[in-house]
Amino acid sequence: MGDTARWKITLAYRGTAFHGFAHQPNTKTVAGDVAEALARLARLDAPPTITCAGRTDAGVHASGQVIHVDLPDPLPSSREEVVGAETLVRRLNRALSADISILDAETVEPSFDARHSATSRRYRYLIHEATSADPLLEGLAWHVPHHLDLRAMNQAIASFIGEHDFRAFCRRAPGTTAEDPIVRNVTMAGVRDGSGSQGIQPATGRLLVVDIAAKAFCHQMVRSIVGQIVEVGRHRATAADIVALLRGGSREGAAQPAPSEGLCLVEVDYGAPGLPKGPDPS
Repeated sequence: MGDTARWKITLAYRGTAFHGFAHQPNTKTVAGDVAEALARLARLDAPPTITCAGRTDAGVHASGQVIHVDLPDPLPSSREEVVGAETLVRRLNRALSADISILDAETVEPSFDARHSATSRRYRYLIHEATSADPLLEGLAWHVPHHLDLRAMNQAIASFIGEHDFRAFCRRAPGTTAEDPIVRNVTMAGVRDGSGSQGIQPATGRLLVVDIAAKAFCHQMVRSIVGQIVEVGRHRATAADIVALLRGGSREGAAQPAPSEGLCLVEVDYGAPGLPKGPDPS
């Protein structure tokens, strides 16, 4: 490959259509589908390497995932035109299934890294509290057929704000031991009644929205937090239990992680005053 340009691309996808974000051989993944579409568009011999802001598990959605990829500069065209950001977005969306949408694209400095340059990530989890499930929320929200104490959940989730050892709320990474701390700094966490606010009005019950932000998360951290505060909402656990789990550093006694389909990566922030950009050819 000769001259290249680094592209920052923002995308959304419905996670239930994929076996996670990261490329896996002979498996439908978000990265695999996007890389194949880019290879065809850029006329590459092999799919390019894609780096994302946060690798989402199977079933997890995104409305603001960010990737970076290095592509030939200029991009090839069948006509005497320069392929810029608008054309790249349009062509990718034509090439991809309806389960992925390219929202934005721009050229950036070669030093930009979708993962390591991020200063904050925000996830949202939807809980449908109702006696009966809503088929229109299938795959988008966790149906909980129990009354949940919203005030108790909000008080409990505040225990996670700040810097803590999250070993009790994360899957241990390969090559680490149970004694290795997993320190993360949660900057925002809250629960609210969001019925109608997400453009979704459940047929019955309430749609509870959990928002959590941090610079970085560990594996299954948000789902484990949600599972724990739902236990608080059912009066089967307390905020004191969360404090004890954080201090103890063991998953023993912790709730099971919430299902993946209620989780969505909604925003990745790269700080102010903004991302340094190269010239945009569009």
